[in-house]
Amino acid sequence: MLELGETKVGEYIKTIGLWRNKAKNVIALSQMLVDDFDSIVPEAREELVKLPGVGRKTANVVMSMAFGIPTMAIDTHILRIGMRMGLAPAKTPDDVEAILMRIIPEEFLYHAHHWLILHGRYMCVARKPKCEACIIADLCKSKEKTCDVPAAIVPILDQEIPT
Repeated sequence: MLELGETKVGEYIKTIGLWRNKAKNVIALSQMLVDDFDSIVPEAREELVKLPGVGRKTANVVMSMAFGIPTMAIDTHILRIGMRMGLAPAKTPDDVEAILMRIIPEEFLYHAHHWLILHGRYMCVARKPKCEACIIADLCKSKEKTCDVPAAIVPILDQEIPT
């Protein structure tokens, strides 16, 4: 990345939002990896978030996808459906993450992040959820439901979530 330089990296990522700033961060991050981490991407969240452009969500994605560490990266989709469905009724990404990490069995954590994002992006969309086509509408406790599928009584969702 350092050999490519900021301009060339920018050309490769032009189709994504805020690409100029991201290209700048990729170069700064790459330099920091070389200088401070012997060119090895660290596994620990505490080290990852020190890298330019890396916050908790990105660190969690890297930990999960690159190192197989069970984590839950919270984006706007997961935050929304956590609240809407009653799965993780919290207002901050950190609180939603903590709840999901407690209630999702570890063997499902690697894929749960992707499943929840896809569900929020394509089914439980922000403006008008597609409840009539949702295969888990019976598990949903949303007051915004757009169909007559009653919420099932699901023990894990009906329990008080410990803090």
